[in-house]
Amino acid sequence: MLGLPSTTEVGRRIPKEAFYGRLKVSAALRQSFIDDVERFVIANSIKTSTTGIPDGESVHEVLVVEVALKARRVPEAVLACVAETNPHKLLFVCTRDHEACLAVMLKRIAVGEWQSVEDVSLTLKATSMDGVWDSIASQVVYGDTGSETATVDERFATDAKLKALRDELARVEARGRKERQVARKNALFDKAKELKRQIAAIEER
Repeated sequence: MLGLPSTTEVGRRIPKEAFYGRLKVSAALRQSFIDDVERFVIANSIKTSTTGIPDGESVHEVLVVEVALKARRVPEAVLACVAETNPHKLLFVCTRDHEACLAVMLKRIAVGEWQSVEDVSLTLKATSMDGVWDSIASQVVYGDTGSETATVDERFATDAKLKALRDELARVEARGRKERQVARKNALFDKAKELKRQIAAIEER
């Protein structure tokens, strides 16, 4: 799977009940485990002993978890629950019919595009397990093997901040267009100008 070395293959199925049966989850999340997921399988274990890549400072193993779905909809809350309760970094491979999409947990679940199963592959480009995880997550989220200037977590946080600033700018500009009182209109104009300055500063980094 994914073009990974055969030495990483595991193929161990995990009952869904192992997650929602022993954890305190909401009724809605429990139902999502039942209704949306056919099965979980630990497909691969990427670590020093299976790849020869040196251990990392914070990442020691990346597990590839196949999530066979009952419909072509990714249950992000289910994936987040599984990721948050596992000490390892997880790469989810969500499959349905002959298609697959990858997902990873950063500040939230990030899901890649659906592709033909045969077209889904990964590159293990790194000098340590820390780098392996950064590269894997970057491939899922950004379609590249990582940045030389920022980690995938830093890039993801920057994107989230930019989105928040842009959303706020849109709201401020909308209020400014409707405002009739001159002083308030000017205040909203100044606020929009400051938001644009902050956005430009981040984009120029």
